[in-house]
Amino acid sequence: MSGSGDPGERERATLSEERPAPYLRRWAVFSGLLVLAAGLAVALVPAWAGPAEAQSRAGLQGLRRVAIEVTMAPDHPRLDPGALEQRLEELLVTSPAAPKLDLQSPDRLRLAVSVRAYTGSELRGFYLPFSGTYGIGSVRLSVERLVTIPGLASPLPAVVWQTERHAGGPWYRSAAEIMALVDELLATFLEDYRGGKP
Repeated sequence: MSGSGDPGERERATLSEERPAPYLRRWAVFSGLLVLAAGLAVALVPAWAGPAEAQSRAGLQGLRRVAIEVTMAPDHPRLDPGALEQRLEELLVTSPAAPKLDLQSPDRLRLAVSVRAYTGSELRGFYLPFSGTYGIGSVRLSVERLVTIPGLASPLPAVVWQTERHAGGPWYRSAAEIMALVDELLATFLEDYRGGKP
């Protein structure tokens, strides 16, 4: 059996085994703070957060008139922004409960289309013979209104309502898919505008 007979050395060796390294003590303190912060966050959320649907619908209260704005980036070779704007106008005009169209209104119904063509090889990361082409991207509809912020003299534009859908079908029917998504987005907008009533 080997070992030092010096009691001082044995005591120092025992203390070094019992005391954790300084970085371990710091990590334990840091971990404890993270757990405490997470608990406080969970406890505080219910005090201010409400259902997402109620919050989004609240931004549409008092909305009487809107101007339509359509943006496409990049341009879609098979779909014109004017056709999308016309479609939005038709759906709003024919709806029994919808805001009126007004080109001069500061409140805007904004449609943003960002769909581009990708080949199957690009999506997979390697060349694939006879691979198809797909139109992939997002179609977003939002409402932008002027809001008053305490402490500021003038109201500022802010997005008060927004919803989005994703396109991912074959490129040859990408234009039709986008138009269908626009119909779906506007239907969601009108439902929220009416307060959830069909």
